[in-house]
Amino acid sequence: MAILGALIVIALPQFSQLITSVRLSFERSDLEQQVLELPQVVRLSGHGGVLRDPSEAGPAEQTSAGAPPDELTAWKVLRINLPRGWTMRVPKPVFYRFSGACSGGEIELLSPSAVYRYALAPPLCRPQPADANVR
Repeated sequence: MAILGALIVIALPQFSQLITSVRLSFERSDLEQQVLELPQVVRLSGHGGVLRDPSEAGPAEQTSAGAPPDELTAWKVLRINLPRGWTMRVPKPVFYRFSGACSGGEIELLSPSAVYRYALAPPLCRPQPADANVR
């Protein structure tokens, strides 16, 4: 019994780290999928949208992105469902037209252990990993 107990004490922290690593990998994959689906979400809604930093308050700065005046009223804030412990940074708002085409930009997804940067290249803004830095 003592040997079995010692093996459990040794293996438990590594097993816990493995579970955490797998959970973070699934959460990251889900977030990437949500960003990948944004053009389709906008296209189905029939309205333009803007992905911006969740910490910003108030309406988006539509004029700074060069949006045509007739589209300024059509922007709605697009949401990404972040898992507990994750945050997102959007340095410059990313505008999605009603057709699903977007202006391009970048986002950062911050997990409890790493920062993942993605470039969003127009017109579809598929998330392309820029780099990942472990904290």
